[in-house]
Amino acid sequence: MTTDSTTWVTAEAPSTFGVVTDQDEYLHGDGPDGDSLTETWYWGFNVPEARINCYAYCWVHPNLGVVSAGLFIYQGIKAQHLAAELFDMPAFLSAGIVGDGADIKVPNGLRLQVIDPLRHIHMTYSDPVRDTRVDVHLTAVDEPVVRANSRHFEQVMRSRGTLVLRGERHDVDSFHVRDRSWGELRPEGHNPGPPYNWVTGVLDDGAEAFNVGSIDETFKDGWIRRDGRTIRLVHASKRVEREPGTLRPTRIALEMHDAEDGVHYVTGLIVAGLPWGGWHNTICHLGLVRWELDGRVGWGDSMDVQWNDYVWRHGQTRTVESVH
Repeated sequence: MTTDSTTWVTAEAPSTFGVVTDQDEYLHGDGPDGDSLTETWYWGFNVPEARINCYAYCWVHPNLGVVSAGLFIYQGIKAQHLAAELFDMPAFLSAGIVGDGADIKVPNGLRLQVIDPLRHIHMTYSDPVRDTRVDVHLTAVDEPVVRANSRHFEQVMRSRGTLVLRGERHDVDSFHVRDRSWGELRPEGHNPGPPYNWVTGVLDDGAEAFNVGSIDETFKDGWIRRDGRTIRLVHASKRVEREPGTLRPTRIALEMHDAEDGVHYVTGLIVAGLPWGGWHNTICHLGLVRWELDGRVGWGDSMDVQWNDYVWRHGQTRTVESVH
């Protein structure tokens, strides 16, 4: 199913890759007319042995001159977003804080500095009240994987540094897939269909990685890295087990078919997660996933976006009371 609210997740020619340059690390700030013109950066890191995941986001609406930017860090499964150990995501800020994208300074203390475009990002944050600090360097494992429209990429990053979370110190040394997008309208209209699910995984110290975006059985876009090369996926199907009532994903099974006739089966257990309504017309269940592929273990993200009709039909049991 493709609706006006989800066409932006599809590459124009899914069998090919696009092209980016170092300049695409920085703010573009332009695109078609429309209030929903969107430009985003997504960074993160995890501490798998402690079931900790960090989500840092900068979401610009260039035609409106506003940005939502911040981060949250959660450990284990949370029933709501404010149950995260740290949640600090202001909704409405001036887009001026982004500057040219080389040194993004959010008033809450989050800072993202480009040390070397497409290769090295330094993330810092400090909140003395919640005794939480981040000092993590994100360095590229490989070149960005670019959608055919050349307005979106994913990239495998090595995350190294330290996290102090509510006074407890953790060493960070793990892998993460970041993404970056610009120049497209992302309307907030209703999608009457099933959830859109975006998943990533990294195994073998970055030697193998994958990304799949799909709506139910409808494959949108994806890739797999294996044998030192990145290959387009031509099809993927998934089975998602969900917690009754909340509809939170708990387990994911993926079958991926690449452009060289390879078939790959991977299963994932979500070990940390929380729901976030970044768009008021949706709920997004975010999660840290422990993946297994051919006896090997890796880690990655799941983002499961649900709209009103799906939750209304499949969520909590509805009770209708007569009024006399």
